[in-house]
Amino acid sequence: MKIFFIFALIFIQQVSRAEDCSITFFSKIYRFHRDQALQNRDLILNSNCDEVIQNKIVALLSNAEGVLGIDFIKNEIKKDIPSLDLQLSPNKISLLDLSLSLKDQLPTGSDLYFLQVKSLNGLNTLGLAEGEQMRAICDSCQNLGEKNIKLDITNPINNTNRALWFNAKIMAKVKVVKANRNLSFQQKSLSKVDFYFDEIFTMSPDNSLTTLENIQFFKTNKTLLQNSVVSNLDLQAVNLVNFGTPVQVSLLNQNIILQKTAMPIRSAKFGETIEIKGPNNKNLSAKVVDYNKVVIEL
Repeated sequence: MKIFFIFALIFIQQVSRAEDCSITFFSKIYRFHRDQALQNRDLILNSNCDEVIQNKIVALLSNAEGVLGIDFIKNEIKKDIPSLDLQLSPNKISLLDLSLSLKDQLPTGSDLYFLQVKSLNGLNTLGLAEGEQMRAICDSCQNLGEKNIKLDITNPINNTNRALWFNAKIMAKVKVVKANRNLSFQQKSLSKVDFYFDEIFTMSPDNSLTTLENIQFFKTNKTLLQNSVVSNLDLQAVNLVNFGTPVQVSLLNQNIILQKTAMPIRSAKFGETIEIKGPNNKNLSAKVVDYNKVVIEL
């Protein structure tokens, strides 16, 4: 009888603990990337609840974002554990993206983004307790490249402060051209159907091809794989005019267009200005505009 009483007392204590517990969350939880799954330590500052209860809450919040009220969390948990007296604080928590927060805090261009953010202090996420404020410091974050960023975190009420360091790649979001299929360097010319437009993040946008205008006057200087980003350095202009081959000359004078035939003095590519032999062997300057076609603007 005495042993039965002891077991009953232990059972009552366990049930009591299961039905009355509390959890304090971080007030703000910053993911390092948007689809990052969260764990107990990322959300919970301290707790005396059973681990099963903590895991249920974390599973509920792992894919959430934005501002969530505590009542929502309580109501969801009570569906599984109706008798649970769960005390939660603070009244709301914010699930945020650190990359976007850095972009808002630091003076970067509108087309610059903080990507591949990682902690230099071994953190999986950044959690701020209620009352803490964050300030980002980075002297060179207005330029593209890999940067180290300092976060000063202070609590004016408790008069506390701490510093954390993060690394991020600052990239520009740009429109680029990608190969629609594998393109061999042996292909003599290109066409618009060989490519499609897309947007990417990059730290070196200057060399990216951004237009297909006049692409038919170029060829690749190496094999381009399907879906690869095309750089201006991957292309080379082909000769549209060849020495010894007659060209059609268009003479433009306001609304009057006259066409003649002449002989180029050298081979040339699209957009180049060359000398051609006109009537009476007189040399004239003309601009290459197409295969075996040049223009003289009078």
